[in-house]
Amino acid sequence: MKNNFEENGIRYNVTDRVNKTVEVIKGIYTGSIVIPETVVHNDVVYSVTSIGDWAFFGWTCLTSITMGNSVKSIGDYAFYGCEGLTSITIPNSVTSIGERAFSGCSGLTSIAMGNSVKSIGDWAFFGCEGLTSINIPISVTNIGGHAFYECNGLASVTIGDSVTSIGDWAFFGCIGLTSVTMGNSVKSIGDWAFKGCKGLTSITIPNSVTSIGERAFSSCSGLTGITMGNSVKSIGERAFSYCSGFASITIPNSVKSIGDS
Repeated sequence: MKNNFEENGIRYNVTDRVNKTVEVIKGIYTGSIVIPETVVHNDVVYSVTSIGDWAFFGWTCLTSITMGNSVKSIGDYAFYGCEGLTSITIPNSVTSIGERAFSGCSGLTSIAMGNSVKSIGDWAFFGCEGLTSINIPISVTNIGGHAFYECNGLASVTIGDSVTSIGDWAFFGCIGLTSVTMGNSVKSIGDWAFKGCKGLTSITIPNSVTSIGERAFSSCSGLTGITMGNSVKSIGERAFSYCSGFASITIPNSVKSIGDS
């Protein structure tokens, strides 16, 4: 039995015939797209529960996307390279954003993220140069590696209280970043996480953090000071190398190991 079908210009794949669920799959998409909560095909009503991998990959003429509240996941590479998108609202039903889901969406200036998102995949927003701020909701527990890599326009980041780890290279090269607020659940800051964020002038490491990765704040040349919680046990190699603006740094007594340089 054929699993793929098209209705109103959107292509779907049946993912579960018993529970009657479908995902949006690759098709020809331009302009403004509205993804409904349900779709009827051959007199069967299906619930649209996911945006499939590569679904809108490379469609630079896509200008807006509206997702129904039935969507639970956004797949890998789902909107990769959709340069025409300027803003997006991720509904409260979505729990996961896949790897490179919005990579290269250079036109995006704002993202509204629902409070059910639990994970942001690796490279999810890589190269979204137009983003100026991002609010990571309290539901998120993990920010993937390279998630906001080289989002050069990003000026402020608020990381919710449920996030426990900031992935390797997560905010690498965000040269416009001036403000980072971390929740009190963050336990680890990954390798190279904020390397090259030249606009940062100060940062507070919450008391929950136990490890700061290799080169985590390397080349943050605008940093003049850093406040570190008493739970930090290890500081990686070159974690603060080339922070030429530092006037002082206090290493708490809790630190057991400090990397070279």
